[in-house]
This record gives sequence, structure tokens and C-alpha cells, in this order.
Amino acid sequence: MLDFAAILPFLAFMPTAFEVAEMPLNQAVKVIRAGLPARAFAGVAEVLSLTVDELAKKLGVSPRTIRDQKKKSVRLSSLNTEKLVRTARILHQAGKIFSTNEAISGWLGSPAPALDGARPIELLDTDLGAREVEAVLNGIAYGNVM
Repeated sequence: MLDFAAILPFLAFMPTAFEVAEMPLNQAVKVIRAGLPARAFAGVAEVLSLTVDELAKKLGVSPRTIRDQKKKSVRLSSLNTEKLVRTARILHQAGKIFSTNEAISGWLGSPAPALDGARPIELLDTDLGAREVEAVLNGIAYGNVM
């Protein structure tokens, strides 16, 4: 059972998905388990030049669920928070390689030969797909053209 008293300090200051992606593991896990506010989708969507509905669909989340949760000011489930934080983590990693949000969004939305022609953004709904995208980004960062 989740000990809300232990995570209360984290909830008083609600971080963004990008901040959670950079937190030490123990802190990040606590925030993910508690869930980010549904409005957190907007910040990640903005970086990708997507609407919240488009991002939700790409992550395998019902856009209606996100709209309803945002309207009711409730938190995302831990599963949906994890998907959002995973995407933010990959955006951060891509930001070390590409100079602008437009370049990041362009790369994520283009077919990647190293991913058998799949668009990286289409793989972020699963952990396995996200790990492959991270591996390709690592390859690019270290000169292993993929």
C-alpha cells in the first residue's frame, strides 16, 4: 500500500514530467506511483508540437481519459504517468543530440532505418520500444550510425 505521508513533500511541489525524468530513482518512483496531474501531458505535447490528444493516442492512452482527468483535476494513473515520464526522459536524451525541439520532433516523427523503418514516436507506448529508441539515440550520440 502506498504511504501518502512519505510522499507528501513531493506532492506539495508537483514536478513536471521532465523534472521527474531527471530525479534520483527513489524520488521518481514515488512521484510516478502517486501520479502526475493530467495537465502534465500538455508540457510534453508542446515540446513535440502535438496536441494533448495526439500525444495520448501515441502513448496508448485514451484522450478522453486525459481530458476528463484534467477537467476533474485528478492525477494520472501510475501507468500513464510512467509513459509520460518515459517520453520526457527520451526527449531529454534527444535534446543532447538535436539542437531544437523542432529537430527532436522531426527525428521522432520520421522513419528510422535502425528501427526497421518505424517512427520512434510510435514505439514510446511500450517499455521495449522506448528502450530501442534510447539505444538508437545512444548510437547516434556515440558515433555509431544506425
